[in-house]
Amino acid sequence: MKTVNGNIGKDMHCGSEINDGNGIPERKFIHITGIVQGVGFRPFVYQQATRLKLAGTVINDSEGVKVDVQGVAEIVREFINRLSELAPPLSRIDQISVEDKPLHSVDDFTIEQSRERNSTSVCLSPDQGLCDACLAEVRDPSSRFYHYPFTNCTHCGPRYTIIKSLPYDRVATTMRDFALCQPCKHAYQNPLDRRYHAQPISCTHCGPQIRYVSFNGIQNAAKDEAIERVANVIRQGGVIAIKGLGGFHLACDARNLKAVARLRELKKRRRKPLAVMVGDCEMARSLVHGDEQEWQTLQSQAKPVVLMCKHSGFSSLANNVAASGPYLGVMLPYTPLHALLFDLLDFPVVLTSANRSGMPIATEFDEVKAQLGGLIDGILDHNRPILHACDDSVVHIAGSKARVLRMARGYAPYSQHLSIATEQQSTEPQAVLALGAQQKASIGLALPQQWIMSPYVGDIDDIDTQQRYLETIDNFESLYRVKPSTVVCDKHPGYVSTRVARERISNEGSDSESESNLIQVQHHHAHILSVMAEHQLTQTVLGFAFDGTGWGDDETVWGGEVLLANTQQSERVCHLRPFRLIGGEKAIRQPARLVLAMLLECYELDEIKLMRLGVFNLWSESEMDNLYQLWRSGNRSPFTSSMGRLIDAWTALLELVDEVDYEGECGLLLEQAAYLGDSVTLCGEAGFSVTDDGVIDWQPLLDKTLQASKSNHSEFTSAQIQNFSMALLDAIAVSIKKIASSYSDYPVVLSGGVFQNRILLNRVHQLFSASSQPLYCGETIPVNDGGLAAGQLWYAIHHDAKA
Repeated sequence: MKTVNGNIGKDMHCGSEINDGNGIPERKFIHITGIVQGVGFRPFVYQQATRLKLAGTVINDSEGVKVDVQGVAEIVREFINRLSELAPPLSRIDQISVEDKPLHSVDDFTIEQSRERNSTSVCLSPDQGLCDACLAEVRDPSSRFYHYPFTNCTHCGPRYTIIKSLPYDRVATTMRDFALCQPCKHAYQNPLDRRYHAQPISCTHCGPQIRYVSFNGIQNAAKDEAIERVANVIRQGGVIAIKGLGGFHLACDARNLKAVARLRELKKRRRKPLAVMVGDCEMARSLVHGDEQEWQTLQSQAKPVVLMCKHSGFSSLANNVAASGPYLGVMLPYTPLHALLFDLLDFPVVLTSANRSGMPIATEFDEVKAQLGGLIDGILDHNRPILHACDDSVVHIAGSKARVLRMARGYAPYSQHLSIATEQQSTEPQAVLALGAQQKASIGLALPQQWIMSPYVGDIDDIDTQQRYLETIDNFESLYRVKPSTVVCDKHPGYVSTRVARERISNEGSDSESESNLIQVQHHHAHILSVMAEHQLTQTVLGFAFDGTGWGDDETVWGGEVLLANTQQSERVCHLRPFRLIGGEKAIRQPARLVLAMLLECYELDEIKLMRLGVFNLWSESEMDNLYQLWRSGNRSPFTSSMGRLIDAWTALLELVDEVDYEGECGLLLEQAAYLGDSVTLCGEAGFSVTDDGVIDWQPLLDKTLQASKSNHSEFTSAQIQNFSMALLDAIAVSIKKIASSYSDYPVVLSGGVFQNRILLNRVHQLFSASSQPLYCGETIPVNDGGLAAGQLWYAIHHDAKA
């Protein structure tokens, strides 16, 4: 058997059709794995085989696509070459194995009916945004898909959100109960049609339908009238719930201050920026500006929310849409339903998940009605069931690359071929389940031939999201027909994911948490490993893991760590100078406490009081004295080395925030302030210092900042706020380059939520631009906690391989 990863036979001719000639005949059995189902792969194979006048069969099963082909040897080789060279655009070939077979009697090439097997190695495809061909048909009055809001083909439409089992066939999706009309059936069965085996195929005569239901539960309209009703309600300032690919969204006129305020009240979301959907790029350009890569990402097949820089046209939106940060999240219509709505609207619409803050995105009409019924003006519903919830993906461009901040629709499930050779192991690797962390939870699954990441689930602090999290685990185990005996999780004893891991091991009857059953990976090591997994790195790297909080090996709160790390272990070589979290988690919500804690590491309390800093204006002297005693006791004020908390403190020191409304708010406010700042000379005079024992000391920059405040009678000018915001980000970047220079033999890996800061990441890339030292950061896999399951898997996979 010949096995090839990726493209094969690149030196062979591939172009015009080959004459069959009188060469020696041969028969080959070809097994193709990767994303090869739901992307038009079988009709592609059929078309290539028939063009080359080959005979045989192609079939889908739960192990991938299998081709039995026979013909003249030279032509068969050309056929195999075309499989990788000309594969459909949404496919991804991980491996092609070719095996010789004895010749047999066969006259033509056919597509056989899919079948299931006990094992599953095929990759799940993410849902895909509306393609141009389908959009043109939706807008073409002569097309039978005219104004049909569920139009799709093999190049677009739902996949993951509707699938019940593998292989991916209509009977295994939520479309099985919609019997095809004759025209749709003909297209579905015609290998030359782009809708051949497009599993959600349907039309207005045989497929799902929409309905508009008013707030009192009465159905008021269907079909075109339903969309017209929704457009009118939005235009008049109403708030509507709309069922999309992976769940319901709330929608309102993004120009209407009262409508946006009402939507925020419904979601209990005070200040966190909201994303908007725009009808086209022209409308987007009236709000944001960006480079060519940003516009390409916005228009890509995934159709994510793209964070782009606001410009003066942003003022046409209500000022309560996205006040925090210099960016606005924009997205284009990604379903025919959204496209039809925007054919009736010429203004941006807020689009955000239809759920109360902290709860998972709703997928059922009854969920929306229970949470929001009577509070919204209506619901645009449809009867195509959503089996797996999936949020919108969020992307930005930083360090010259598109980087996913929330991996969901269009990007997840994410899968990668597992290239560890099984012959290096004593037994075939077993399935491994990775449970991620507490915030931005996702789960991972490693199988013998691939590893997979689920879409974003959410913060598993509440019961509803925990239930969605457990359902996601069950769904992936069911789809891939596995029940992993090895579970890997974070070391934090209080995480729900840690509890779930322990309960699973206990329920399986294990007497002890042996290494073969339960594996725990330190939080920041997992951050570094997540980037290593995406880029398939196995060597030792110098990893910078900068985030908000994570359980450290010394049982303090880490978050500003520099690790020499590989797939099996890590060594902490540098870290941020620690300071206390006065009152524990209260310090995260009230970052003035963090400022006080940092100052108390450097000055006496009386000296701090004499500074008369504006950040403490809301405190009485007795309140400051009480916090000082709390700091001194240490009982409820643990030490932290968190870079994320340092950013929070800096934002409060510059009086940009009093109390934090949502995670990451301080980082966004600091980035907004730094956006117009210029601090090169400031950092040259006083940035961070790095001590001989590996402590990244923030005091030099703090002292410089306090001197500026003192010169202005304990106040900061707007120019100083800009400059000292940029100064902090620049100091972080310069310290990274300085430390990396001392470990020049190792590739540099950046991970953790702090590296979501675009200004910081751009500065780091600028500093490394002339360096030969490789620099890696997350691209498709988020650098925040949403990527931790990937790092946990990477550890467990190599742990198993080493064993």
